[in-house]
Amino acid sequence: MNKQNLLLTILVLLLCITAALGIILISIDEPDAKPDSTTAPPETDAPNPEIPSPLFKTNLEDYEQYMDANDEKYLILVNKSSTVDQSYKPESLVKVKDSHKDIELLETAEKALEAMFTEMRANGFDNVSVTSAYRSYSYQSSLFNTYLNDEIASGLSYEKAKERVLTYSAYPGTSEHHTGLAVDLITSSMSELDESFADDPVYPWLLENAWKFGFILRYPKDKTEITGYSFEPWHYRFVGRYHAYKIYSEGLCLEEYLED
Repeated sequence: MNKQNLLLTILVLLLCITAALGIILISIDEPDAKPDSTTAPPETDAPNPEIPSPLFKTNLEDYEQYMDANDEKYLILVNKSSTVDQSYKPESLVKVKDSHKDIELLETAEKALEAMFTEMRANGFDNVSVTSAYRSYSYQSSLFNTYLNDEIASGLSYEKAKERVLTYSAYPGTSEHHTGLAVDLITSSMSELDESFADDPVYPWLLENAWKFGFILRYPKDKTEITGYSFEPWHYRFVGRYHAYKIYSEGLCLEEYLED
């Protein structure tokens, strides 16, 4: 090998060594990037630890999105002091499946109700149906006046009759049925709604399980002074599972829960 070729070979080797050393230095000076410790972790869909996961005998996966719905609109309060006018009407009303009457309910509540009836039947309670759900202002007005006239016919004055009716029926604009979120349940052995519903085996089951489907007993026996209505073991209200569990587990009525 002549001197010129030898020098060329040495130069190429030096260039290769220099390049290799540069790569090593870069890898030392610039370590692998690490996640920024201030970056928030990604959100997950993990269940709320405050709410136990309900167990069902039936497959209710298709209804889960309805039972677990969590929207402030399902907490609307309608009572004797919080009213709606005659123009109020909820959106997305659909026909109630488990009823012998042509009545409607807000769609999310109706789907959750379907799930509750499916599970009720799986537990042997096949004697229950919905007798009342959404009521328009005009319907409530007609119903209230019917009760009023009946009480007057029994011998009460107008004022006394109105006072009595208000303990078991809502004045137009103050009925929770206007929301499209409330249902009245009746058993096949009942001819009308009364406290005998509490004597049926389905009642304790509802007390323990209604929250799993997003419903609460709206007018408990020990809350009459707060709700303004007498005990109605047949009247259930959709609020969504999270709020239903909180109300159930803490022994509250809706008025108390919304005040917290």
